[in-house]
Formats: sequence, C-alpha cells, structure tokens
Amino acid sequence: MPPDDSRVFPAVRSVLDALLHDLETHAPGLIIGAYITGSIALGDGRPDRSDIDLVLVRNPDADNAASMAALEPALATLRQRRQKPMIDGIVLDARDLEAGPDRLDGARPIIFANVARLGTDGSAHNPVTWQTLRQCGIAYHGDQLDLDRLWHDPARLDSWTRSNLVSYWRRWLARNDRLLSRSGVVSLGTWATEWGVLGVTRLHYTLTTGHITSKRGAGAFALDTFPARWHRVVREAVRIREGRRDERQFRNPLERRRHMREYVAMVIDDALALPD
Repeated sequence: MPPDDSRVFPAVRSVLDALLHDLETHAPGLIIGAYITGSIALGDGRPDRSDIDLVLVRNPDADNAASMAALEPALATLRQRRQKPMIDGIVLDARDLEAGPDRLDGARPIIFANVARLGTDGSAHNPVTWQTLRQCGIAYHGDQLDLDRLWHDPARLDSWTRSNLVSYWRRWLARNDRLLSRSGVVSLGTWATEWGVLGVTRLHYTLTTGHITSKRGAGAFALDTFPARWHRVVREAVRIREGRRDERQFRNPLERRRHMREYVAMVIDDALALPD
C-alpha cells in the first residue's frame, strides 16, 4: 500500500497508481519499487507546479528492453489522459542503487515529462538523487530502502556540486549576460529570478551542510546566511516560488535582473570558496 504521507498529494497518487497498474499489466513483476525524490520528498511539492521525481526499481532479472516495452505504453496512456503532474525519473535495479551514479554500466531507461528513452544522462543520474533517497525519499511502492546498502559518498556529492556550479550555473549566467539576446530577455522574467536565486543557493546549502534542500528551504538558508543587502532579491525569488502577488520587492524588471545576476555570481563564488 502507498504510504499515508502528507507530502504525497492526491494528484501524485492518481498518476503513480495509474502508472504502476499499467506497468504491472504490461509486465507483471517488472517493477518492485517506486521511490519519490525531488521537491515532493523534500516537503516542498506544489500540486499546481511540481513534477514527480521518481526512481523505479526493476526486478534484477529484467533488462532495458523489457523495461522500455512496459514503460512506453504505460506512459503513453498517461499522456493520452493528460494526467498531471508529469513524471521525471530513471529505472534502476538494486545493484545500481548500491553502485551509485558514476558506476552505472551503459544506458538506463530515463523518463522526462512522461516520455521514456534510453540514456546515460537525465536529471536523476547524479549524486543528488542518491542523497535525496537517503535523506527523505518516499517509498511509494515496495520495501523501504536499505540505507546500509544505498550508495553514499559525501566527497563525490561535494565534487559534483562544485562542478555543477561551474559547468551549468556560470554558463547560465554568461548566456544571459547580454540583455539584447534571447536568454537576456528571458532573464527579465520572474522564472529566471526564482530559478537562478534559489537554484544556486540550494547548491551552496549542499556544500555547507552535505544535505539537499528544497527551493523554499534554500530561501530560508539564504536569509540566515547572507548579508541583508541580498535579502530583497531572495524574498522576491521566494515570493515568485510561492505564487504570491503581494510583497513584490521590485517594480522594475531591469533592476530585479541586475540584483538577480549579482546575487547568483556572489553565491557561486562564495560556494566555490568553501573548504572541500
């Protein structure tokens, strides 16, 4: 039975119950576990916005072909019904959970927006997924995870986080540096402020604490950690995240963009300066 967990709101239950039913219909016994990670597991899920970050654990005797043969029609049914929230995730087996993300041998079924493909990348293919499973993952179907056998490498989480700050976030900042560009125009919007401010702060939190936090948790961490000069843009990012129309911190999107970019650059530099 799915857990009686207030983090799992009704729309999530509806989608996962439909998916698991169809997977069992197409391939009985294929999926032996379904574990929720991401914002829902972190207690920051929003029924109107949050996708379902999911780790499906398959029978150790199953292969990629069998997994895809069951996933494709099951996900097609969800798409036809236009059921939301959508699923992002990965299909692993118990050996993968024990080996960790860097030792996955070859492609795995990856789900993005209710579409499956075979790949070696995907949003779940990183140490954050394993740490979130350990820290607060929700066992929606199957046994609770054996944390003694679940891969855990704090040094690798640290190095991955530092690499992401450089390979993704510094490039993201550089892409929207020129205002008269597509990325520059997008950076004037509310999405960029929420994504940038709370995104880099989450990574700073991980390097500081060794744990994963939600966007809302990142906002609280920023207000406790950084000087008051940065609080205005942090409050704006949190306001956007929460979908509130009140307490706007900026009326001018150009001013908001400038504060956002300065904050993101500051947090990247500060995080990378933290001791390993």
